[in-house]
Amino acid sequence: MTLMTNDKISTTRETLINDTDTLKRDAGQIVEDVKNHAYAHVDVAKDTVNNAFDQARDYVKERPFHVAALALFIGFIIGRFRRG
Repeated sequence: MTLMTNDKISTTRETLINDTDTLKRDAGQIVEDVKNHAYAHVDVAKDTVNNAFDQARDYVKERPFHVAALALFIGFIIGRFRRG
């Protein structure tokens, strides 16, 4: 009876060790997948910001007087509200 119990304990221990190793591998893969997914989102965000910046720069180059007039108008409005 003791031999059978020791065999069961030994088999259970080996199974637990194998399962733990599998869980560690799976957790590592999940972390890697999440990291790659996050990097992809960061790249998309960077591209979006860069495109918006490029469009704004092109607009300013094409219409410098419109931009200057708009800046003066906004400054005037802010100045009026701050005086109260």
